[in-house]
Amino acid sequence: MENIQDKTIIITGGGRGIGYSIVEELLRKGAKKIAIVDLPMSKDHEAVTTLKGKFGEERVIYFPCDITKTEDFKEIFKQIVRVLNGLDILINNAGLQNDNLVEQTFNINVIALIRGSLMALDYMGKHNGSKGGTIVNVASTAGIVPSPELSVYSASKFAVVAFGRNLEAFYNKTNVRILTLCPGLTKTKLAMDISTNTVLDFVDEEMVQSINTFTKQPCTHVANAAIDLIQKGENGTIMVVKNNEPPFAIKIPLYVCK
Repeated sequence: MENIQDKTIIITGGGRGIGYSIVEELLRKGAKKIAIVDLPMSKDHEAVTTLKGKFGEERVIYFPCDITKTEDFKEIFKQIVRVLNGLDILINNAGLQNDNLVEQTFNINVIALIRGSLMALDYMGKHNGSKGGTIVNVASTAGIVPSPELSVYSASKFAVVAFGRNLEAFYNKTNVRILTLCPGLTKTKLAMDISTNTVLDFVDEEMVQSINTFTKQPCTHVANAAIDLIQKGENGTIMVVKNNEPPFAIKIPLYVCK
């Protein structure tokens, strides 16, 4: 079991929603310091102020950054590792759901996640003389089961799952666990904003309305699943948490082409 006590952690998109709840749970479990990387928004400042008041001024640090700007992200990442005096866990949580913003969706959900993971491997990897660590990629159930009403978003989350499945193969070399969390519909701004304005124009309104009738689980439930995944998940674990039910690990069948 991985002990979260005294770990140094970076989380993207930690100022609200699932990310905020994960930060709260990590701090309750004794994380030493958490760096929140998120857009420079007043709500994120307020969220960090609240966390500092609850858990201590020095345990939460906010780094405003647009992670789709590669050079800015690299510089911030370097600065964070220096401030934290090392890195134990990276949680790639930032995400976007708007199928009319194709490039932005992939820039945030996929490209920034890949770049963040590679930077974390540089700092944490045994192959670079470090002790290893953990990377958690927040995907979605839409990344393991097709979701035609959210085709672009679903495709981006399939890419996240695929990236993790490939990266896990290097554990013996890096000593960095690759874990993937796949939440179902959750009470976040992303899920509440699904409308005919955020889907492709040929998606039937009935499909959109059907999504909005589904029960959405609380962010705290997903956060507890994330903690469970970090503490107990073996390298390569893909965990599903949906419908406010207990989380469970899945195995994706492997088809070998010859």
